[in-house]
Amino acid sequence: MGKVYGIHDIEVHPGVDEGNFVKFFNQELAKPYAEIGWKLILLKGDRGQRAGKYAVIFEIVNREERDRMTPGSEESKRLYEEHKELIDNFNKKWDTFSPTDMSVHAEYTDYVELK
Repeated sequence: MGKVYGIHDIEVHPGVDEGNFVKFFNQELAKPYAEIGWKLILLKGDRGQRAGKYAVIFEIVNREERDRMTPGSEESKRLYEEHKELIDNFNKKWDTFSPTDMSVHAEYTDYVELK
């Protein structure tokens, strides 16, 4: 089974400093996910319908790993309980940059790599 690539469109609040947003994303979102083996990439549209807008690509080793950590799963509930204060502080800061909900309710598409 191939890797899973989740593509999430991200909106940012008007006037957000892009440098601060990128730094926050890399340090406080991508870095912790890397520790569990997920790769997160922040992108900015260059041409086309979403030019100037942002997206995040999640690269996950397979469906089982994605499902293990999906919001609402037992593992994600356990991690939330262990790190509740850290996660709540992250969400508050995320909300200063973006109105986009990246949880299970987010608008996204997961693609499975075909081999």
